This record gives sequence, C-alpha cells and structure tokens, in this order.
Amino acid sequence: MKVTMEKRDLSSLTTLVYRAASTKNTIPVLAGLLIETSSDKGLVMTATDMEIGIKASSTSVEIIEPGSVLVNAHYFADFIKLLPDGPVTLELNKDKAKLNITYGRSSGSINIYRDYEYPDLPLEKMQAKMSISQKILKEALRKTSLAAAVTHFRQVFTGVLFDIIDSNTLKVVASDTHRLACFSHTLDGVETEPFRFIIPTRSVNELLRILDDNDELINIAFSENNVIFAKDSFIILSRLIEGQYPNYDQVIPSTFNTSFKVNTAVLAETLERARTMPTDDKLKIQYVRFNINENEILVNAYSEMMGEIEEVIENITLNGDTDVQIAFNTNYFLDVIKIFTSECEEIQIQLSGALGPALIQNPKKDNYLYVLVPLRTNN
Repeated sequence: MKVTMEKRDLSSLTTLVYRAASTKNTIPVLAGLLIETSSDKGLVMTATDMEIGIKASSTSVEIIEPGSVLVNAHYFADFIKLLPDGPVTLELNKDKAKLNITYGRSSGSINIYRDYEYPDLPLEKMQAKMSISQKILKEALRKTSLAAAVTHFRQVFTGVLFDIIDSNTLKVVASDTHRLACFSHTLDGVETEPFRFIIPTRSVNELLRILDDNDELINIAFSENNVIFAKDSFIILSRLIEGQYPNYDQVIPSTFNTSFKVNTAVLAETLERARTMPTDDKLKIQYVRFNINENEILVNAYSEMMGEIEEVIENITLNGDTDVQIAFNTNYFLDVIKIFTSECEEIQIQLSGALGPALIQNPKKDNYLYVLVPLRTNN
C-alpha cells in the first residue's frame, strides 16, 4: 500500500474515525485504525470497539499502490494531527511490519498489527428506516442528551430514546430520573410505522461532532442489534441499549399551581453566581432556593463552609399561587437555561407544588420541554 494525501484531508478523516477505537487492552486489534485504499473507493478508514463503529472515506487521495494496514488509532491520529501542512505519503513496509509516513524531507514509522482479524461492521443486512435533517437531529440531541444519566442501574437511563409514536411524529427523550428533556419533531416524507430505540450517550456525542447545521438528510437504518446513521461518505454504527424505556409522558406534569416568566439571561447569570457556592455538606449537591412572590424572585445559595448569596430578580410575570418556596439542583437548572439563552428572551417555568416537578419551556415554542424535580432541603 502506498498513497499520498494532503495533511489537512488526512487529519480531518482520521479525526472523524479514530475515536471509535478501543482504549482498553482486552482485544488488541480493536485499538486499531483500519486504513484501506483502492482506486474505486479512495481511502477508507474504519474503527470500532464493538460498541460503536465509524467508517469514513475520501477520494482526495493519490493511490499509488492499493492495499490495507491496521495501525494504533490514537497514536496515528495524534501523530498526523501534528504534522506540518503539505502532502503526506503513507507506505506499508511488510517486511519490517511498519507504516512509513513521509512529510517533506522528514519521515516517521508506526508499527502495524500483523496477521490481524479485524471485525467487519455489520452493514450487509442494513435496513433503511427513516431520514431526518441533520440540523434537526443535532438540535434534538444537543437539547436532550444533557439529561441522560452518566451511570444508572437501569441502563436505559444512560441513553437517548428515539420514539416514533405515530406515522410521522418523532420524540427524542433523555432522563436520569431527576430531570427529563423531550424534543418533538414532525417527520417529512414517507410515513413510518411506530417504533422506538435507545442509543448510548457516547454514540450521541460522536454524532454531535459530525452533524452539520444544514437541512441535508442523514439516513437511519438498522442491522442486527445496531443502529446506523449514514451521510455522504460517512457511517456511524452504534449498538442499541436493550430494555423497556418507562412511560415518560407520566413524568410530564399537566396541572400547575404557579406559572411565571423570567428573563433568561438574568436567570442564567444569577445561577452562574449561585454555582460558585461549594457543595452543601448535608445534601452533597449544589442547590439554589427560590422564594417566589407576585413581582419578584428571591434567589438564595448557601454554603455552611463558605457563605451565602442572595439575589433579587425583578419584573417577573406570575400567575397562580404566590409565596412559593422551592429548591433545585443548580447545575441541572443551569444546563437548560444555557440552552434557552440563545433562543428566547424569556422562559416560562410552571410549578406543580413545592415538591412537584417543574416544567421549563420557551413560551413561544412547544417542541421542547424540560422537567426538573425539586430537592428536599432542611434550610
């Protein structure tokens, strides 16, 4: 194998793919990046740790001699990223089991995996299911994945649910049982049978890295116990999380005692300052207390070790019960406020009692909602 490619193109392609390689030592070849070259497909890179797989290709390459090689993905990516701009030549030396890398008058070499059996991505039985705008999918994942659990004894809560609830309505949902985020979208084109699937947040993070902010479609297909997202010359394959996702509609409150609107930027700045207070020693959670009356909100953050912050947010628009006291996890609240700061001047917060879940929304759009469960505090 021998090819020449501009460093910029080679590094971009490598950066797309290499993160799917394993960082564990259990099966050595899974730490590899498979590089294949041919006159019809150009240069194709594949990486997988059997949980997630990424394949991408480029025709912006000069194929001098077709072939394939498996190298350590993370080392190769780190090395290529640091090369100077200009053409880079990759040449396999089978006798010495090395991949020679030449750039200008300089060169390096990387040991290769010999006599490897690299697993094929299960793409042959791929069944197309639906297509969606990259821009919409990116927005849906960005606004929901933050609510997924990092770890949980029920694995479904560590992923993001895609729920097609009728022929053309998609709901993307994530929850760690303390909060829930739900994004709704009406699908265009062919009607789709109702179905649902759950993907790990790691796969979501990789998707967010490659999705573009445009209306070009990304295709979603299934193969065995995997979901495949494909666009142009790029494929990301993810294992599915098995298990039944709970009925999230039951978590979303429908009746409220208090509803108020507040300036998004002002609330965001207040919560940022409140977050400077250290974690409460009793709850082990940073929390902020709201005392809500007819015209203003008194926001309090307290730390027995460090001190206290009290701020007043004026000019709120309130309906329903007044003199409400309620406490929330500061970081969970701030996560969603940061999302809203870029899209709406005011947010609407609806409360179903001091211990009931709160519903947070953009009052001018109903396709996204965030449910936050209050905290019990002794103060």
